Amino acid sequence: LAADQLSEPRGKMRVTMPAHFGRHCVTPILLALARRYPTLELDLSLSDRFADLVEDGFDLAIRTGPLNDRAGIIGRRVARQRMVVCASPSYIETFGKPTDLEDLATHRAIVYRRLGHVLQPWLFPRDDGSVAELAPVGRLRLDDLDAIADAATDGMGLAWLPYWLVRERVEAGKLIRVLPDQPDYLYDCHALWLQTQHLPLKVRLAIDALAAGLPKLTS
Repeated sequence: LAADQLSEPRGKMRVTMPAHFGRHCVTPILLALARRYPTLELDLSLSDRFADLVEDGFDLAIRTGPLNDRAGIIGRRVARQRMVVCASPSYIETFGKPTDLEDLATHRAIVYRRLGHVLQPWLFPRDDGSVAELAPVGRLRLDDLDAIADAATDGMGLAWLPYWLVRERVEAGKLIRVLPDQPDYLYDCHALWLQTQHLPLKVRLAIDALAAGLPKLTS
């Protein structure tokens, strides 16, 4: 163990992660780690398909949302994504602004279709600690969050998106947060790895780097 702590991480590390979150947030941190340690090799899979750590041979998995992995998997929360409902000024001028959660049903929505077939409900925390799940109806169903943000900016409807993704558009006035008094849902992001007696140095350093870097990107 002492020798492991003194050595540099080396060899190939396979990491699976959601496509959008991985591209914008996870990959830059891991690339910085690879630049710091030239003996580290990265094999990164960016896909919204659920990958099994054991069967698919991954050293590390990044998951957003609920965890449904098998026994023998260790998890550590490395970030939380704050989800917000937003719309463009042109949409609000034409259709008005929703005043409460029930009012969302009367508005046009842009819906995220995960893996092309699973509609992602919009989640909102209640005062009693439970979570309200809404399935807004929309004629736009997309499987890419950037495309949803673009469509919302173009006035096509309301969107439920991570705040880090739309922060610059909100600050520039291209998108407006609606329901600002409604508490934001926090989407947990976890790093998962196989339970083992000695966690490989490369995996431990990657987890620590993500835990330190991701909150700065997603806050």
